[in-house]
Amino acid sequence: MRRTSSQISSIPHLMRHIRHCILSCLLVLTAVAIPVPGMGASLLALDNLVVDSQAEKIHLRFGLRLEQPEPVAAVLHEGVDLWLEGTARLISKRLFLPNSILHEQTFEHVLEWNPLTQEYELTLPQKEHLVKAKELKDLLGEHWREFSLEMGEWSLLIPGQTYHMELEVTLDRRDIPVWMRRVLFFWSWEVMTPIRYELEFSVP
Repeated sequence: MRRTSSQISSIPHLMRHIRHCILSCLLVLTAVAIPVPGMGASLLALDNLVVDSQAEKIHLRFGLRLEQPEPVAAVLHEGVDLWLEGTARLISKRLFLPNSILHEQTFEHVLEWNPLTQEYELTLPQKEHLVKAKELKDLLGEHWREFSLEMGEWSLLIPGQTYHMELEVTLDRRDIPVWMRRVLFFWSWEVMTPIRYELEFSVP
């Protein structure tokens, strides 16, 4: 299989990341980031999209970086809460049959501005508590630096089979009443358009 120069140059970086995993196996053959055109491509950047194995589980690891905090901070200061939502899908690619979704995982963070304490607040559902910081970039830099999503049993993967990992991320206003969304259907409530990343890999 012929590899492009960009694919070859990305392998050492992935290797350094995976060394820190307890049980890991380098899977990446082709990594293609496909942001949907729009504001999302300039607001959020993806770091280190990696698939590996830990304790016989498939893990998808990545980081999100806020490139332009000012537009997001402006929306928060208006009193609007923002929701970061992500969906990851592990897909088995087949030649003659439709592709099959083997596993799907979602995550959700709530971002707010507290005018009383003059702090940004981020709700982490899995930890069931708020984390706070005076600077938005510092808060997100610490808690969006690394996500880890469990994507099913490692035994699901068949050696030699091609798989596809999809990750879609949105940052949206969630406190808009349903009736208003329906009446003003022509208005976009999204702070950024959804962005999608894709990773294709096979098991040795």
